[in-house]
Amino acid sequence: MTAVLSCAQGHRWNPSSTVIDSQADQDIVCPLCGDTPLAEAVADSIPATSPPMRWAGVELGPKLPLSVFTSSEIWHPERIGAIALYCSDGRWGEAFDEFCHKCLHIPRYDRWVVPGGPVWLLPRERTRDFHQTEREQLDFLVRVHGLERIVLITHFGCAFYAELLHREPEACLPAQIEDLGKAAATLREWFPAIQVETYLAMRTGNHLSFHEVSA
Repeated sequence: MTAVLSCAQGHRWNPSSTVIDSQADQDIVCPLCGDTPLAEAVADSIPATSPPMRWAGVELGPKLPLSVFTSSEIWHPERIGAIALYCSDGRWGEAFDEFCHKCLHIPRYDRWVVPGGPVWLLPRERTRDFHQTEREQLDFLVRVHGLERIVLITHFGCAFYAELLHREPEACLPAQIEDLGKAAATLREWFPAIQVETYLAMRTGNHLSFHEVSA
């Protein structure tokens, strides 16, 4: 059966007879307007006895449009049993991942990302409701994801502490380290069997380093 595709503009074409350039090799598009084909047209063009047709490495469902991106990562069903709680400042994200992967050896770890990171474990007046919610969510993750290890990271220059304390980054560090210890104590009270680790992520110029903090 010849596959004939159509786009939202009403154009119809046979992809097997269409000459496409190297850019379009990544996706099948209308040679007249450049639109992607309708998913229904793709599904109708596939004989029932044919194996599933794939574009960009992703099997196309009957109601799905063509994929816009296919990850080079494959699915790993195994759980790691570890979670890291740190601040949502995206400027630190790559470094946090590198530290957890290469130093702590926890690939594909669970992530708990909130402004200020571990400080949310403390029952401050303004965060009391969130504190209770966090306890409930951690209970769930410990039980369902099989957590055995919790990593707490606070970082230098955290905007949450700057807003809370109205101090410069260096002056915020004592409070951050104190809160890190309190957060670790809270977790050990909640989950006595789980290993809790505490770290400070430091920045000197554009160099980033991680330091274990006794808590």
